Amino acid sequence: MTISQKPSDGFSPTKKQLVVIYFLATTLFIGAILKVGMDRHWWLPETEIVGSLKPEDIKVKFDINTSPWYELVLLPKLGEAKAKAIVAYREKHGNFKTLDEIYNVKGIGTSIVEAIRDFITIGSVTTSMVLDNGNKTYGK
Repeated sequence: MTISQKPSDGFSPTKKQLVVIYFLATTLFIGAILKVGMDRHWWLPETEIVGSLKPEDIKVKFDINTSPWYELVLLPKLGEAKAKAIVAYREKHGNFKTLDEIYNVKGIGTSIVEAIRDFITIGSVTTSMVLDNGNKTYGK
């Protein structure tokens, strides 16, 4: 541009500049929509935090003949060591045939059986059936 030429009265972009502006605006718009969607998690179902669950809220029953230790550890009063002990006993002696057999696992006593009985099964037998340890009967 020389001094004798007057500047144009506004911005008049070239076709190439218009394509770039359109691309940037579209990318910004799509990014904003994705950000809002991810922040609100509108596509996810509502979930509860596992730490806030009480044992009575748990509706799952674990089969002590098939569950791995990392599932059994979710049961009340069972830590990693006792869950692994149940699995080790099962691997050494075979599947549990009766609910009483769980008392043979080192570290498993009446208080633990009381805590887990509503959450475990042996195949199709549930622990709400009678648990008989000596003269004591457990279950509902």
